[in-house]
Amino acid sequence: MKAEKAGPTDRNLLNALLDHLPERICFKDRNGRILRINAAQARAFGLGDPDAAIGKSDFDFLPEAKARAAAARDEEIVQTGRPIVSREDREAVIGDREAWVSATRGPVRDDRGDIVGTFGLVRDVAAEKKTAGELALAREALQKAVDEAGAAGREKGMFLARMSHEIRTPMNSVIGFSDMLLDTEMTEEQVEFVRNIVKSGEALLSLINEILDFSKIESGQMTFQNIDFDMEITAFDVCSITQPRLGNKPVEILCRVGDHVPGFIRSDPTRIRQVLLNLMSNAAKFTEAGEIELSVDVEEETDDRLKIHCKVRDTGIGIPSDKLTAIFELFQQADGSVTRKFGGTGLGLAICKEIARMMNGTIWAESELGKGSTFHFTAWADKSEKILVRQPLVKALAGKKALLVDDNESNLIVLSHVLSVAGMRPVQLQDSPESLAVIRRALHDGDPFDIVILDIQMPGMSGYEVARRIREDADPRIAATTIMAFSSSIARRIKLYKESGFDGFLPKPIQRHKLLTMLKRLIGDSAGAGETVKPGGPEVLLTQHALAEEAKHSVRILLAEDNPMNQKLARFMLTKAGYQLDVVDNGRIAVEKFAAEPERYDLIFMDLHMPEMDGFEATSVLRNRGFVDIPIIAMTADALKEDRDLCLERGMSDYMAKPIRREEVYAMVKKWVFREN
Repeated sequence: MKAEKAGPTDRNLLNALLDHLPERICFKDRNGRILRINAAQARAFGLGDPDAAIGKSDFDFLPEAKARAAAARDEEIVQTGRPIVSREDREAVIGDREAWVSATRGPVRDDRGDIVGTFGLVRDVAAEKKTAGELALAREALQKAVDEAGAAGREKGMFLARMSHEIRTPMNSVIGFSDMLLDTEMTEEQVEFVRNIVKSGEALLSLINEILDFSKIESGQMTFQNIDFDMEITAFDVCSITQPRLGNKPVEILCRVGDHVPGFIRSDPTRIRQVLLNLMSNAAKFTEAGEIELSVDVEEETDDRLKIHCKVRDTGIGIPSDKLTAIFELFQQADGSVTRKFGGTGLGLAICKEIARMMNGTIWAESELGKGSTFHFTAWADKSEKILVRQPLVKALAGKKALLVDDNESNLIVLSHVLSVAGMRPVQLQDSPESLAVIRRALHDGDPFDIVILDIQMPGMSGYEVARRIREDADPRIAATTIMAFSSSIARRIKLYKESGFDGFLPKPIQRHKLLTMLKRLIGDSAGAGETVKPGGPEVLLTQHALAEEAKHSVRILLAEDNPMNQKLARFMLTKAGYQLDVVDNGRIAVEKFAAEPERYDLIFMDLHMPEMDGFEATSVLRNRGFVDIPIIAMTADALKEDRDLCLERGMSDYMAKPIRREEVYAMVKKWVFREN
């Protein structure tokens, strides 16, 4: 068989490859004489045939200076055996024309490894150089635009902060005095007028807060703190704030905190509170009857973190399924008529969505038209090393039997769970007229109730009527039963509670610790014999406020505030609550007054912007003089989170943004004087 005709030789293959490469390639011997160049290098030398360069050197084609430089590089490679790589060199290749090139030069070795010459590979990078230059210019222009946008954002933020400060200062007086006015004798028409003033002021304040938050999100300046706080207290505080917004609507507010939620977590309580308040406020706005429930639990947990899952369920108007996603977008609501009927900007849920995202969580809604909605909010938090220490209430209540009477099944479930965890024996009853029969049956069976907890607003027979019938019962043992009212009504009816025979009263929803504290005082093993007088009802009705009422009158507060209206408002708020108050006009006088009698004061409320010496400087002076234990609370119209952080950095203990509400002021006193967290 004859052999097939031989194919291309290795030399032919190499020549084909070299001549079709766009890079310029040149091989030289040890003396710099050209052995081989490809077609690209021939064109650069101005040659039509690559073989015409064989035996020649760079001096035959390049300017002398460039030829000498090339010869020096070749000599260095021959001597050292190391390649030379140069990037983005400018060289004259033909005549006066210049090009940007990158070059790689190295040694050529024989079979024994000895250097017998050099090679050079030169690539034209002019196009890349041009593109890189254009990219650099684009980056520079983009950075300039970003810087300008950042500066504009900061200027806008500063402008909004200044406007917020200017608006909040008079709003402090409008809302504060209107709130105080509701405690005075007025006609129903006047009360309605004042409530509308408060409602409008709070709506304006809410709008200011939303605009500030939206501005911070837009400019990427929203920040978060990471501190220890009690999630249960936060949840119940949100419910307490929401309750008055229901007015006279027949709506129950429930708060359920899961058993796996720890006493403390580390996160941003302000942002979590903001989201929950928004969701609860929306529920209150769109729910005319039924119930609103806030529940908090742990959904997921790692060694050092946990995922908090909050739900806000209501029995309101509901949301169409095709709008469940859109409501979280900016300026969107489920129905265009919603804004006209219920108010709102459409900013709140969009802000909540961003807060959830920044806390590595999410927010979504489930709903059915006409039946209500459930909003879900998740956020990751760090585990806290802080341990919750509370009085041992469980032992005092263990084994106690309680009758719970409420027409709302959800309320019964929540309350029964709290009492069961405390070791009590709850019995649930939804039919209030059956109360006396159940009480008699328990007494007959030799296992009487230690306490009866009655809801006030029930169909058929109200809690007042049930309490009166118990007190009027012919059996003195039944008439002497301890009775506690548990109501979602915000109306102040202490006199009616006492006349009906109640021993104590708590508003719904109530934090479990406060509930158990009340029960311990009423029926605990350590309850004093003289705390209640039965039958016929108590001489003193025990309420959550009465538990600390006596301690109030010994508290003395120093207020540094230069605005006369704010001084007057603070004086009304604090003295009416039973606290003693001294007022000064600026930080310098505050320092002098406190330093003269430091043991006289339990707390300092400090405005920031005052003549002669501002709040920051006054705080620094006091701290530097060694007064580190006195709580100093900033009270200011500067409402940004950065303002709060600055106050804490400068030595203040806590921060309150104006307008100041009396509930917040009282809570701050309790927190820092009575240490009620």
